[in-house]
Amino acid sequence: MTRMIRWFLERRLRAVEQAQGISLAYLRGMLRVSPPHFLAFMKVLPLAGFRRALPPEAYHLARIVTARYEDCGTWMAMEVHLATQAGVSAALIHIILDEAPCALLEDWAEVYFFAEAVATGSGEEDTWREAIFRRYGDVGVVELSMAIAVSRLFPTVTHAMGCAAPCVPSNTQFEALGRNRQG
Repeated sequence: MTRMIRWFLERRLRAVEQAQGISLAYLRGMLRVSPPHFLAFMKVLPLAGFRRALPPEAYHLARIVTARYEDCGTWMAMEVHLATQAGVSAALIHIILDEAPCALLEDWAEVYFFAEAVATGSGEEDTWREAIFRRYGDVGVVELSMAIAVSRLFPTVTHAMGCAAPCVPSNTQFEALGRNRQG
């Protein structure tokens, strides 16, 4: 990889960091240590935003629930930010963050419990998968599976590379929603 291409990619990463308000140190580290690994990892990025069959509420609900089990900091905040950008209501996001699935409409509650079952390996995946299938069909199950997987990928890579920020709950992450996360 030429010096100019690397410079350009590093500049793009810094621009994304500024725009999203998160650290991409893990990607800069990948680019520095192994450009081929960086380029291979970049190929999964389109998957992170791929949604065709599900309503944005179901898709982002699953990602937020999953992120809650994977990372309580940067990636949780990123998932909330992405949901807000997609037009998911602040009220729905508050319910998810408050871990109050009984306050959800039935279709959203099914997604919540499915994502939670997968994220925790509770053994209840089959029951909730069937509910998802009845509501959204095979393509809905596939899309939710991908949403859950991608919500685990980024926190896993950053933790494994030693680039994860300490998991300290921060009220400022959720100020954009107009509330204090702790109450």
